Amino acid sequence: MKSILFSIIFIVFFSACSKHVNEEFNKPASFWYERLIIAISEGNLELADSYYNSLSSEHSASPLLGEALLMLIKAHIDDKEHLLASFFVNEYKTRFSSVNNVDYIALLGIETNFYAFSNYSKDQGFIDDNISDINHFIILNQNNKYMPYINHILTSFKLSKLEMNNEIIRIYNIKDKEEAQEKYEEYNNELGVQDIEFTPSHIPWYVKIFSW
Repeated sequence: MKSILFSIIFIVFFSACSKHVNEEFNKPASFWYERLIIAISEGNLELADSYYNSLSSEHSASPLLGEALLMLIKAHIDDKEHLLASFFVNEYKTRFSSVNNVDYIALLGIETNFYAFSNYSKDQGFIDDNISDINHFIILNQNNKYMPYINHILTSFKLSKLEMNNEIIRIYNIKDKEEAQEKYEEYNNELGVQDIEFTPSHIPWYVKIFSW
């Protein structure tokens, strides 16, 4: 499913970029790089994407490509365009993955998913998938130099899961379903974050009405 999704993003991305291709071509890499920076600073990410497309097409071996990709990843994350951010993370991984930056590339992928998270009541499957994926990653990559931050992200997802489970427990308690309630209390114990003090998520009342 992920490969299909990114294929769709790839098609849509380059179709959109083609609409912004102007008559300028055969320019030095620095020209497209500077235009990309200006477009990002002005908040025009669609135009920035098109400049990256030109840079990538005309200068496929340019060292500026890596920096351009990193800027686009951060810009799309900040603009909450997480599918495009993930697309560029995979683009960066394909083009520039090496022994020297493998730790950082792994962090980028995890971080992009973390910032894509909206609220626990609507992203239950997303939370479960990320907890599972990060746990698996930690087992296989214990020497990653960004592990403290990765553990912080994992804890954040677990706290969101704890909140979600507590809400389910509350509902089962109202309905006098003791067995189901105990089951979710066990799930909370398995998370191992019950002793952590944190500020609960703010869920507006009008969202809560339609969440359950």
